[in-house]
Amino acid sequence: MQWIEISIVCERVATDEVTTLFDDYADNGIIEEDIDDQPNLIKLTLYAAPSLDTDMIKIDLEKRLTEANIDIKSIEAHILDESTWLNSWQQYIEPTEILPNIVIKPAWQDYDNVDNKTIIEIDSDISFGTGSHETTKTCAELLKDYSVSMELDKVTCLDIGTGTGVLLLVAAQLGIKHLVGIDIEEYAANQAKINCANNKVHAEIICGDLDCDFNGKANLILANLTVDPLKILLPQIGRKLEDNGILIISGIIDDRYDEIMPYINKHWHIIEERVAGPWHTFALEKL
Repeated sequence: MQWIEISIVCERVATDEVTTLFDDYADNGIIEEDIDDQPNLIKLTLYAAPSLDTDMIKIDLEKRLTEANIDIKSIEAHILDESTWLNSWQQYIEPTEILPNIVIKPAWQDYDNVDNKTIIEIDSDISFGTGSHETTKTCAELLKDYSVSMELDKVTCLDIGTGTGVLLLVAAQLGIKHLVGIDIEEYAANQAKINCANNKVHAEIICGDLDCDFNGKANLILANLTVDPLKILLPQIGRKLEDNGILIISGIIDDRYDEIMPYINKHWHIIEERVAGPWHTFALEKL
């Protein structure tokens, strides 16, 4: 099988907007790479299905970027075979200590566990969700802090946009017994099921829509997404959260901070905000 590799170099502050524009094509996630000696720039790479036309994808993305007034430094597209594709993104994923003594280890990487840390192993054919991103780590930190005072055997933790299920697996290690993950993408839901099974964690994984397909309520809700889906989901999430529950959201980049704040302030009280790099993570409660 072959893949179309598309790489764009743009301003770092435009990361969120560019990755949103990629949504139609980024079936296998997006790689983010720093540019040497240019900290304000970032290289974003996605892999699209080979059934599409390389030139047409490039033209379409250029058009979208222009309409969104996003300045890019370069855009390139070419064909890769599957083995090259796998090596292209897996090489960037390393074991990550997401919380003290809890390590996320990609299945294709070795890890010398000399300190006897808890290992969560993630196998993925999609290039995200291995716990290294700032938003994932800060979500995990807040999850740990706010779950510690709860009766964990009675807590339901819901992870919206669960991806590879990393945050659910962290929640399991923190002692939370009732775990639910939901994702609109079938491949992501299937990957979360595989990773939960491989780590011997029981979780309900739903492929579907939050409003229609999750009928219960949760004490802890995680939504590590981006600004656009958060704007849509924040009112829905309020109906799914227990009255004394905690919502943890992330995926909010500096450049879109002011845009999301009215949606947060309309329905939510900010308990805590944490910043890691250009990313903001919030612990919220209902007004």
